[in-house]
Amino acid sequence: MKSILRVLALVALATSILWIVTFARDLGAREAREKIAAAVGLDKPNGVHIKAISAGIGGEAVVEAQFDAAFRFTQDKQGNWNPVEVRTGDRRWESIELIQTAIRKEKTLRTAADLRTVATALEAFHRERGFYVAADTGAALVDNLAPRFLGSIIRLDAWSREFQYNGTAERYRLRSLGPDGKADTGDDIVFENGRMVKGIDE
Repeated sequence: MKSILRVLALVALATSILWIVTFARDLGAREAREKIAAAVGLDKPNGVHIKAISAGIGGEAVVEAQFDAAFRFTQDKQGNWNPVEVRTGDRRWESIELIQTAIRKEKTLRTAADLRTVATALEAFHRERGFYVAADTGAALVDNLAPRFLGSIIRLDAWSREFQYNGTAERYRLRSLGPDGKADTGDDIVFENGRMVKGIDE
């Protein structure tokens, strides 16, 4: 009976080790090359060259890579050359302007979603405490909200700039400067007292 239990324990231990190895495996160069090619829309991964892979924390990795690309340029009336398309496959070209527009829109939507998450946490803080966080920086705001009201640390917008916050016990203004990085322009994203007052809504 003891030998059967010992065998079962060893099988269970081997199974658990196999499970850990399966879910904690390293990212290999081949897989990284294929994933990068798919992510940037390349037909084949052959043009992606992996320079280094560094393991991160909690299931993350940083991959340094280069990839071969062909660009189509056009000349404007002043004689300046500008890239207008990038080749992503055999006889397949993508507009750089459309790519930039899509990236800008995605960053704006992501930033608006992050601001909404912080604003929701701030409203929860207000309901519990009876006042808003009195501070004049986004970092000070997040320090007061996390981890009780804000599950993850959100300090930067999609352009890697810190959120701007100005709050008193009665009201607040939470803002991203948007794509241009300038205050009080048309692309600012702003929340005041729980609602978006400026910016693109999802």
